[in-house]
Amino acid sequence: MEPLVQWLLGGFVVSLLFIAIARWFWKRYDKPSEAAIEWQKEQEEKRKERKVWESVEMQMRREAEEAEKKAVFQIKREVASSSGKAPDAKVVAKAFESLGGAPEPAPQTGADIVEDADDSDVDNIPDLVEVRQDAWDGSEQSDNELEEPDWELVDRLKRIAESEEMEETPHPELPHAPSLPDISSEE
Repeated sequence: MEPLVQWLLGGFVVSLLFIAIARWFWKRYDKPSEAAIEWQKEQEEKRKERKVWESVEMQMRREAEEAEKKAVFQIKREVASSSGKAPDAKVVAKAFESLGGAPEPAPQTGADIVEDADDSDVDNIPDLVEVRQDAWDGSEQSDNELEEPDWELVDRLKRIAESEEMEETPHPELPHAPSLPDISSEE
């Protein structure tokens, strides 16, 4: 054999021997220390704990927003219900007397007198009253050509009428977007 080939084969065998020795040292001594393993475990536990607290805080924020929305709705509802009531006649009479003159009460006719009616029997109606959906739109239609009612609208109105809680949605056709955190409070 030629000396060049011998040198190449000898170098190849020696390199294989060094690779095997380096791999054996790598496997034996390249392990993380006890402190490194403990630090990795602590970091993982901190990540898990942070995720749990973030989810708890998000839930609390959602509940607070819902409670605030309900409170605002109740206030609007109370304001709307109180704004439509007329003051008591005795209070009005006392107010005019304190101003120095009482207005003469207008004679009331039978149509003007409204008695508080007992509406408890409305809840006991077995079937809902059906509302006609056809309306006069200015064009002449015969009885055979009446338009089909919008059943989706009818179903939606039934659900609204049967629901106990009223929810204000400014634009129901828009999808609900999550609220973003307030940037100014974080800085």
